[in-house]
Amino acid sequence: MKRKSMCLVWTIVLSLAACIPAVTQTVTGAVRGTITDPSGAIVPGAKVTALNTATGVKTIDTTNGAGEYSIRFLQIGQYKLTIEASGFKSASYGPFSLEIDQTAKIDIPLNVGSADTTVTVSEAFQPILQTENATNGETFTENTINSVPLNGRDFAQLTAFTPGAVSTGYGQFGTVSGSSSNSSERSTNDNNEANVNGSRQQSNNYLLDGQEINENLNNTIGYSPSPDSLAQIRVIASNANAEFGNVNGGEVVMVMKSGSNSLHGSAFGFLSNDKLNANSWVNNQGGIAKPAYTQTIFGGTIGGPIIKDKLFFFLDYEAFRYHSSGETSFSVVPAAFRTGDLSALLTPPNIDASGINHGGLGLQLYDTQAPGRPAYVNNQVPILSPVAKFLFAHPEAYPLPNRVNPRDPYLNVYQNYIGPNKVFSRNDQGDAKIDWHLRSNDVISGRYSQGYAQDATVSDPVPVEFPSASNYPDHLGTVTWTHTLSPAIVNNARASYSRIQFNSGVTTDPSGIFGLGGNALVGIPSVAQQAAGFSLQSFNGIESTKSSGPGIPDAVGANPQPEIFVDNVFEYADNLTWQHGRHLFKFGAEFTRYQQNSFYPGNDGELGDFTYNGQYSALPSSSTFYPFADFVLDRANDAQVGNVTGLTGQRQWRDGIFAQDDFKVTEKFTLNLGIRWEYDQPIFEVNNKMANVNMVTKQIEYAGVNGASRALYDPDYTQFQPRFGFAYQAMPRWVVRGGYGITSYLEGMGANLRLTQNPPFHTDFEVQGQNPTATSNGSFSSAANGFPTTVVPTTTFYVWPKDLKPSSTQEFTLTTEYEVTPSSTVQVGYVGILGHHLTNPYWGNQLTAPGAVAPYANIVGQNGVIKISATNSASNYSALQAVFRQRLTSGLELTANYTYAKSLTDSFGYYGVSQISGQYYQQNAYNMAAEWGPAGFDIRQALSMTGTYDLPFGRGKRFGGNMNRILDEAVGGWKLSGTNVTYTGFPLTANSPSNYSSQVFAADARPNQYNPLKITNHSVNAWFGTYVLPGNPGAACGPTQNTSTCVFGQQPNTTFGDVRPMSLRGPGFEQVDMSVSKSFPVWKEQRLDFRGDFFNAFNIVSYGAPDSNITDTNFGAVTSTNSTERHIQLSLKYAF
Repeated sequence: MKRKSMCLVWTIVLSLAACIPAVTQTVTGAVRGTITDPSGAIVPGAKVTALNTATGVKTIDTTNGAGEYSIRFLQIGQYKLTIEASGFKSASYGPFSLEIDQTAKIDIPLNVGSADTTVTVSEAFQPILQTENATNGETFTENTINSVPLNGRDFAQLTAFTPGAVSTGYGQFGTVSGSSSNSSERSTNDNNEANVNGSRQQSNNYLLDGQEINENLNNTIGYSPSPDSLAQIRVIASNANAEFGNVNGGEVVMVMKSGSNSLHGSAFGFLSNDKLNANSWVNNQGGIAKPAYTQTIFGGTIGGPIIKDKLFFFLDYEAFRYHSSGETSFSVVPAAFRTGDLSALLTPPNIDASGINHGGLGLQLYDTQAPGRPAYVNNQVPILSPVAKFLFAHPEAYPLPNRVNPRDPYLNVYQNYIGPNKVFSRNDQGDAKIDWHLRSNDVISGRYSQGYAQDATVSDPVPVEFPSASNYPDHLGTVTWTHTLSPAIVNNARASYSRIQFNSGVTTDPSGIFGLGGNALVGIPSVAQQAAGFSLQSFNGIESTKSSGPGIPDAVGANPQPEIFVDNVFEYADNLTWQHGRHLFKFGAEFTRYQQNSFYPGNDGELGDFTYNGQYSALPSSSTFYPFADFVLDRANDAQVGNVTGLTGQRQWRDGIFAQDDFKVTEKFTLNLGIRWEYDQPIFEVNNKMANVNMVTKQIEYAGVNGASRALYDPDYTQFQPRFGFAYQAMPRWVVRGGYGITSYLEGMGANLRLTQNPPFHTDFEVQGQNPTATSNGSFSSAANGFPTTVVPTTTFYVWPKDLKPSSTQEFTLTTEYEVTPSSTVQVGYVGILGHHLTNPYWGNQLTAPGAVAPYANIVGQNGVIKISATNSASNYSALQAVFRQRLTSGLELTANYTYAKSLTDSFGYYGVSQISGQYYQQNAYNMAAEWGPAGFDIRQALSMTGTYDLPFGRGKRFGGNMNRILDEAVGGWKLSGTNVTYTGFPLTANSPSNYSSQVFAADARPNQYNPLKITNHSVNAWFGTYVLPGNPGAACGPTQNTSTCVFGQQPNTTFGDVRPMSLRGPGFEQVDMSVSKSFPVWKEQRLDFRGDFFNAFNIVSYGAPDSNITDTNFGAVTSTNSTERHIQLSLKYAF
């Protein structure tokens, strides 16, 4: 019999794999247990009814021969259980809360007697011990989501309160100091993503009602639902069962609210502005006033019945408005410079004790292109550039200075113009959801979501600056059908579609002067423009080490590098469960179609760039240059512009099948046995617009040409993922859980590293000039002649190795949980994660030895760049995690997490780590072992807490329960909520970029360390102590200096330094957010809530990374913060 059953199991698995499409992640809950008589004997045939107290919907099961019942796919919410069996009194349990992916174990003993008599076991029963599986994570209830302060109303902030999660950019949530950020604003920035259990920020997966809401080209959040629309958030951190896949980090599962039998809803408004906030630490240090801004968020929700007990609806809308205005500065050249009179440069420098120059540069300019290279008399330079001629003749486009900056009193070039600046951001989004209980065995749910966000500068002080604008239109929809085939078999099917779109970095012309004809207007020949403005004119500086500051004008023009992404995702799902004796089998398959349409012009930009270095108006022997002089002479050292042959359309299927058996071995011991297999189809381009390099033959291959595959790398069929877990309820209030599992995930790697960026589908037009020498006049480009028309030889190529495969993790956990009270638990456990095949971008053309021929010289030349996206990196995470959870009882809900962890890796990945000073590429691509060290998010100790508390004062409360209504208006209805995040120091790397090794192409070189770092006189200005500052014995020494006392020293030019990456520790981070609210009863269940949110309530300054360049005079100095200043937000909400 057992063999026949297992044959049937695998028959179903294979059938699903062959014909059923699916995205199978559970967004519902389940109730499971055993019904017994007073002697403990099982009771088969008992009727078990789960009643949703909000909708009145009943779901029924009957116990099998083992006395087991299992009610699956229950909408999360409040439930009551009723049990009826012949010869026994009826039993009623509840109400109790059911959470996302929770299997509540409720074993019910029946009493002998008449069925007409009902025994109520508990009026507030809470199954809080996790006794059925080994999954680790955190659940955030509707009360927490709506009560704790979320800056910018960003749901992702809550993910940082998951055990084992850290957010290196936590202080950037809802940033308002002169820039806008909101949960509804989508961008490729990863500040708002947490690292979960040592995983990369880009390896999280975000689901809404089971549907992916990711921007999958960059692996960031694509759509952010309003917190008021969410019923619950569940973050699965480790040991998910086999139905969860396509993720290596946190699985963030959200469920939208549903309608009920009563009409309910809300209308809300949030307000914040600069008047309520503190000034930032950086502004205070520089004596700068707070920027002015106003931010409002408003909207509402409504839900209720269409047909009572049958058909329900829920709608929500949220709008975001941000306006900032103030003054900003710009560096323009004075009137004399506009006539070619640069005589002020001749005056020798006159630098006072504070470092301010009250003189010129002592610089004589020369005509390097004339015979004998004569000096320009009194530095009177002819104006030859057509761009300069236009700008100097049109002060409405390029205004004259309107102030003298005290930092540049003589030349008066630096930040000498101040003008108004206005920016805005807005977002409108909404959701509509229908739940239809068609019959007792059929439930259909559907949701549609839409959003449109915009960012733009509507007024800029200088028309030639050309700010960018962005917009993000989104459309998402999903339909789910749950069908009960029999009391033992339930099927859940889902189909979804999403269109996540990014249109970011598109230049605008608020002045209206230039538009799409800017180049023609200023005299630069070019083809038809697709972007507003004119080609960027860049000035490198006055010295090789000084590119900005007093005496240096700002660049003019624009060279936009817009990122246009349109991600279409089609998801199809089916998940079947079968209760068979003590086994609960689950089977499923998933087929997900990704369409990634993108446009990216590359780093050379759409409009191009003319770069001036000043060496065409100075003698070769000079060490000081003035690039602006080359600009008016129309002598550019470099001219470049990018070109892309239209949109690219990449396609891929990601498929998976799974089988899961939750085996109730005994009443106290449960095994979770699962297996999952995934297949990630190699990504191809619809028109074969991709090229790659065969790393064996060192030859270029083109998609679909000469036998090459369309994807140019090989498929991988080895993604088998066993999942094992156990839960042992050693005592009624104590459970021990453990597990092992493998997950896999194909990292997106962004747009920059894709094979579509290679020639001939993406080409760069560039001419690099030759600086004048003692014997040559050199060569240069002129704006008057426009950009080159011939493609330059390939100098950069992107490579995906043939054996590229999804990254994978092995997860090991052992935890114990104890029920302290009927509403609180304490959990302590070990979590270990090993990462394999992580994406590792490295520079493949790095020399193997000084003077050697570069490995790919035949493709990009001796000094060209080969960026290889290998999957050969690794990581190691080990942690002790402790959690205290207090379920909502007597008005108190609290979660506190403590993590002591160590996270190591040999690669930061393709995006690095948010807010952490590090590097994407290795110092030495041929020695990965030397890169092994702390990850950028290696925070050794982390504490995080969320909590809400309804103060027990007022009518119906513990204190003052009978007080009069007038007094209750003042004393009653108060609520406190808050969050806290505390991290120990972030890691950082000592570097010496001023002395690159000749073997390094991209990464900052690391120095040698000769003596231990002993930190004395630690301060903000000397984070590593004064002993290592210039003039002290431990200061950095040069490659040939005595090393007996210096701590760090520059490495010789032909070797690599021995300092390990991330071996230093910077400041930590702490932030406390608080909310105070008062609820005013209006009528019956209607109320008006007034609330104040205090973000960084105590205005704690968490410093940023100190300068880690050992050769800098300010080595160890802190000049930035990871925190933002205190921000206050006021709100009103009317709820009914």
